[in-house]
Amino acid sequence: MAAISKTSPNRITSLESDERQLRFMQSFAAAYRRIFACILTIIPHRQEADDVMQNVCAVLWDKFDEFEEGTNFANWACTIAFFEAKNHARRERRRRSFGLNDTVLSKLEQMRVGSSELLELRRQELANCLSGLKKADHAMLLKFYGGDLTAKEIAKREGRSINALYVKLNRLRRRLADCVQRGLMGGSV
Repeated sequence: MAAISKTSPNRITSLESDERQLRFMQSFAAAYRRIFACILTIIPHRQEADDVMQNVCAVLWDKFDEFEEGTNFANWACTIAFFEAKNHARRERRRRSFGLNDTVLSKLEQMRVGSSELLELRRQELANCLSGLKKADHAMLLKFYGGDLTAKEIAKREGRSINALYVKLNRLRRRLADCVQRGLMGGSV
């Protein structure tokens, strides 16, 4: 265990710093697309959005000590990204004399937060529904959506025609969609 310097009791040790940096990088990498998508809702030009994303990355790193472990990093990061993008849009609006006003930007953020929460609920329900599938059905879905095999190769391995495979997959997708919907409505899985 690394020792804390006697001259600075609050100094972060090298090991703690490395662990902190690793946690940040893993969380940031996993959430990168969502963060960038949040920026694109306000900054439609990709080059400008890239510039804002660079700034967001620096701000996230500076504020990472404020992030509460165990909470949703992507939601936290998207909130910061929204405010950074909003500030950028405000500066550009002043410079160019046109653009979305703060009220519209706030409504966009409300919509993003709401859809993000709904998406997270749907993901949770989907995980519940997937756990209720037969092992063979679950394995087939994993092969189809998570594997390197083509549909034709899966059908051959399953001893089915390609059409029979697609019929089975459509039934499973429909069953999962119904299950997710029931779960969101408070019904049983």
